[in-house]
Amino acid sequence: MVAKQAERLNFSSIKNRTEYPDFLDIQIKSFQDFFQLETKSEERGDEGLYHTFMENFPITDTRNQFVLEFLDYFIDPPRYSIEECIERGL
Repeated sequence: MVAKQAERLNFSSIKNRTEYPDFLDIQIKSFQDFFQLETKSEERGDEGLYHTFMENFPITDTRNQFVLEFLDYFIDPPRYSIEECIERGL
């Protein structure tokens, strides 16, 4: 008995008609917005990482003797460039 083979369809002649967004740019923009990298600490809005900290602080112990408060955060610039990271295998 001969096995019946399904007909193979070729879609390679269909051209790509969709413009895709720059996905890397979207991720970089989201990262910058979340950390508010371009904003001075006194000008930060209540969004992103700052919002998360403000939502969860102050933290108190069960006896209300100690309080941990959030004052500010800062992000250090990268230690290595992209090329140096590639060379080091980071």
